[in-house]
Amino acid sequence: MRGELRFIQHSNDERDFAAEILSDDSVQLIDGPRWKAQNPQTFRSMEEIQGHYCIIWSKQDRPSLSARYIQACNDWYCDAEMVTIQFLRSQIVGSIITEGRIAVSTNDVVEPEAKGVERRFKFLSKFIKNNYMNSVVRWYSPDAPNAPAAADRSANPGKPDPHVWVGPHALRWLCENRIRRVRQFTNAGAYARLIDELSL
Repeated sequence: MRGELRFIQHSNDERDFAAEILSDDSVQLIDGPRWKAQNPQTFRSMEEIQGHYCIIWSKQDRPSLSARYIQACNDWYCDAEMVTIQFLRSQIVGSIITEGRIAVSTNDVVEPEAKGVERRFKFLSKFIKNNYMNSVVRWYSPDAPNAPAAADRSANPGKPDPHVWVGPHALRWLCENRIRRVRQFTNAGAYARLIDELSL
């Protein structure tokens, strides 16, 4: 199974999402795929995660995670991500909020391990879809003219994006000031903004 769910989370949305993640007592959080030791330090609080990339892992799916040593940077790199959920966190930088996502790729995992990861991914995806809104932002390219779709180009701006789910606190944050924008990462060229017809 390959799966991905894109979303926009304010820190308060992330807090509520983390509570859902950690409602399973077997779940551990790991600060990124690069570690200073062969075995990663694990946490039961998002407050301990400093980076943008959080690994969601349950020992019920696989008792331990393997890593390979990278001599050039004196780090260990997780090579068992296929039995974990990748959680990329949204960030707020000035008037920009970045996209986050959860993703899995269990195609090369034995069935008992894959089942647990996939079940957890579906559980978290359902939480987001039940509590967040989609089709409320549309993407713009500042380097292209505002124009409808044609044979050689997409519409600019695009239609409201059904694949990006916006948390309630992020939605409120965007509504508070219409100059605020969504980007896939902080220095991305294209950006998204709330649809004009949306009001809270």
